[in-house]
Amino acid sequence: MDSRPISLTIGTAGHVDHGKTTLVRYMTGTDTDRLEEEHRRGISIVPGYAELTLPSGRRASLVDVPGHERFVKNMVAGSTGVDAFLLVVAADDGVMPQTREHLDVLRVLGVRRGVVALTKIDAVDEETAELAELDAAELLESVGLEAPILRVSGVTGEGVPELLAALDGLAVGEEKRAGALARLPVDRAFVLKGIGLVATGTLWSGEIRTGDTLFTSAGLRPRVRGVQNHGRPAEVARAGARTALDLVGVDADALEPGDVLLSNPVAPTRALDARVGLLEGAAPLKHGTRLRLYHGTRATNARLRLFDGAALQPGENAPARMVLEDELVVLPGDRFVLRSTSPQITIGGGTVLDAAPVGRRPEPGWLEALESGDATRVVPLALARSRGSGMTAEELSLVVPSGALNGGLAAVEDDPEIARLGELYAPAGEIKDARKRLMKALKKRAGERPESPELSVAEARTATGLDARLADALLSELTGQEIRVSETGVRLPDADEVPAELEKEAEEVLTALRAAGVEPPAMEATPALRLLLKRGSAVRLGEGLFGAREAADEILEEVKEACREGGELTLAAFRDRLGTTRKFAQAWLEYADAEDVTRRVGDARVLTRRYR
Repeated sequence: MDSRPISLTIGTAGHVDHGKTTLVRYMTGTDTDRLEEEHRRGISIVPGYAELTLPSGRRASLVDVPGHERFVKNMVAGSTGVDAFLLVVAADDGVMPQTREHLDVLRVLGVRRGVVALTKIDAVDEETAELAELDAAELLESVGLEAPILRVSGVTGEGVPELLAALDGLAVGEEKRAGALARLPVDRAFVLKGIGLVATGTLWSGEIRTGDTLFTSAGLRPRVRGVQNHGRPAEVARAGARTALDLVGVDADALEPGDVLLSNPVAPTRALDARVGLLEGAAPLKHGTRLRLYHGTRATNARLRLFDGAALQPGENAPARMVLEDELVVLPGDRFVLRSTSPQITIGGGTVLDAAPVGRRPEPGWLEALESGDATRVVPLALARSRGSGMTAEELSLVVPSGALNGGLAAVEDDPEIARLGELYAPAGEIKDARKRLMKALKKRAGERPESPELSVAEARTATGLDARLADALLSELTGQEIRVSETGVRLPDADEVPAELEKEAEEVLTALRAAGVEPPAMEATPALRLLLKRGSAVRLGEGLFGAREAADEILEEVKEACREGGELTLAAFRDRLGTTRKFAQAWLEYADAEDVTRRVGDARVLTRRYR
């Protein structure tokens, strides 16, 4: 088992019957025409995949995409995630319409490095080969691409060593999309007898291991029971690898081509803001035009909304919003292909800037910042848009193009305008204002309620004006320095010290309650009385009635004794037993109910099970 990561994903593109599959089979020993219909018709219908070991020992994943015009949709699915192209042009045929469209798709997807293989060289004379080579060179020049053109034969092997060396050169310095988020667009989902549900695709980024729990946009959480890379069992699937996953925990029909398996949940979207470009040979594109959008292994209808101007001219690009008919899982930096609905041809594509746009138009400077790739510009704006909730590095990676976060968030760690609270980042000004609001609320509470100067955690969160998650992070940051957090709530460090005047008043109130005994006087719940209640020195009997703790304990014992003697206790009997009025007897019995010593049955009280 080769544990080295895939260094390069190569898309083989070209017109039908130009020898792509034959060439791939010669280089890898793998027949990428895996469907019976493909063998019968002699053309590739769905993308085929093979692993290629390059002369340097590097590993590459070859995607043999369909060449027939009817199968361009599958060609787009196969080419998404490709790093470089192997454009196949038959020497006996030259450049054909689908050759051009395939190259257009690759360009739209940002694949600009590659090699041209002039195939079937064994079947033509020198003059024909030269004409075909010139044809290919003119095609590259017309679209502004540079790539070596090598003569090869997938039958005799002529020129294949040179081709492999050229492909090896493309892998030098290539870094696969590692990333924290594993993303696998599913191109096939089927059930194998004895195994269960299997999903296949090319892993765009991250890693997937046996035992991992994955996520889908529909809320499913399949678990990975097994991993295969290019048909071989593996411990881990890495970015760029052709991957098959044995999944459990979901129904057999729960997944379908076009779904995306993720290591963490990503909300799907029905709109995205992007830089949209139109190919040179396309017709002008008007605002509101209905198009077909291809992303990964999924396609959907979309409506173009231009922000500036009534039309997009051939060869030009502009920021625009794509309003989607179906949900897609997209991230900033993703590329997509656009095809017209009639005639069905590739006309352009775009790069996602904002996968979760807000409002009818983007905020001023937002899209420009995203396109700049400058984390010091993008992150502050992204945090400001979070509106009091803060963002983790992982959440930022779903909003900010990956290029802007290369090397992590080191570029903004020292930015005085950005605060970090644990795992959360937020605008420093927002945190400063939230701290001021919290301290003001705590000081006000301590001044108004010195006997109980703490706010509940919920009250403290509300006082900050932040989302609960960010508020908790702020409370944690301030704990031990500027505030104290306990089971009872949040307070200022010096709020535990009761003012001398309040202590004196509390002593006087307690003395009065003790002297009153069974018949406490009616009084207001002053700060002094609330302090006594908090300490447990006094108890609340009812509206306006409070008693000393000693009296309360004695009376509860009287209640227990009376109930045990007679089996039950009436209000009249208890009044007489205490030698007091009906008012006070009623108050003390209700207190006994509240303390779960008694419960009312008709007009009498009986002991609860706990005290029988």
